[in-house]
Amino acid sequence: MSIARSQFLANLAGIGQAINLEPLAQGAMGTSLPPGIFVLRRGVLVASLIALETFVRERTVEVLRNLERWPKSFEDLPEKLRLAARLDALSYLHNFARMLKRQGDDFEAEVQAEITKMASGHGTVQQFTKFVAGDYTGNLSDSGLKDLLASLQVSDCWTTFRAFSAEIGLGVPSVQEVVKGIVRKRHRSAHSATYAPTATEVSSLQDDLLCIALCFDVSISASLEQAIAMADDWALGRCSWRAGVILYIAKPYDRRMRLYKYGQSRALRIANQVGDFRALIPRPPAGQIAVLVEQNASARPHTWQIL
Repeated sequence: MSIARSQFLANLAGIGQAINLEPLAQGAMGTSLPPGIFVLRRGVLVASLIALETFVRERTVEVLRNLERWPKSFEDLPEKLRLAARLDALSYLHNFARMLKRQGDDFEAEVQAEITKMASGHGTVQQFTKFVAGDYTGNLSDSGLKDLLASLQVSDCWTTFRAFSAEIGLGVPSVQEVVKGIVRKRHRSAHSATYAPTATEVSSLQDDLLCIALCFDVSISASLEQAIAMADDWALGRCSWRAGVILYIAKPYDRRMRLYKYGQSRALRIANQVGDFRALIPRPPAGQIAVLVEQNASARPHTWQIL
């Protein structure tokens, strides 16, 4: 089980609980609500982007460990990943080390640890610096997320994410706009003292965060499995991450759960709880992953596993 995914889902549950607090969830607008409610709403918006940023960065570090099994040389990796792993990462490490120095933290140990990873792969096991995920001193953006995904051979991410979000039961018009919306509302919350988010602006956060995180997690997990199983095609951009995903959906059924394979109308199994399905789903072949998405009674996903 991914530690990053477990922590994100815990954070997502906490954000959902905060949103559902009666004063925060009610739809009244204007000055009829206490000023403290507006402060809390702004806080939820800031916390939401922090949770998403943390997941993106930590999950990237986790999946890059797959490339310790990369069967070819560093020079055979896709150019975007090579640049992200060394040239771009150097400037991000520099920014982060300077921030640590200002805070009085041990910046030298950070530099040494990350430089060692950047220099690996020539006679040693290939490692990747966490700064492949971008600048840790800045905020996540739609362009930065797209660049990260492209470096991991997830191409045309917004189009493929829109299709996948529909398959799992979310169906948003544009995942890119969802990312932009979360970032925009976070920035206004953090930097505009007069910004007063409405209940409507915070009510969709849980689904929006889930949509972005689930699409990101599944796409990079599938892509990095393809990297090992079909290294040449993956390096040349000939693989589609969605082709590497075997999707299963668990749906409530009379106090029990039904298991479906995506694209099939007949349930594969009925069980008392989702955990019972893990042993029933066959191990995917090399280069593919099995993903189990659990839906609620409204047919909306609320959690997922990569098996």
